[in-house]
Amino acid sequence: MTAPDPKPVAAPATATTDPFAPSTSAVRVFAGIGLLLLAFAFGAFLIIVLNQAYSGDGASGPLVGAAPWSMGLSAVAGLLALCLPSAVVSHAARRGAVRLQYALAFAGPALAAIDFA
Repeated sequence: MTAPDPKPVAAPATATTDPFAPSTSAVRVFAGIGLLLLAFAFGAFLIIVLNQAYSGDGASGPLVGAAPWSMGLSAVAGLLALCLPSAVVSHAARRGAVRLQYALAFAGPALAAIDFA
């Protein structure tokens, strides 16, 4: 006779242990808002680059090539946080992806604005 295995005791999720942590649906809403914010960040990037091109020496700053990459990676992080199911991504990883999404979205126009001339 074999006895059935007892239920494995898993560590509780962060959302259940921390009463102030946002729920998974709230984190997904913030990821969606971050994707909308990304459109405004891209508009600010274009305004900064065009302003640098028409004023001064006509050249953008040295980090203008890194700015589109930053905003592109922001979109990838936001889509991962928004679309992946809870069985694949932990709650902490989803919150980290949304934080990374916002940081990369704000870094895009900031990198384009850096001009050492």
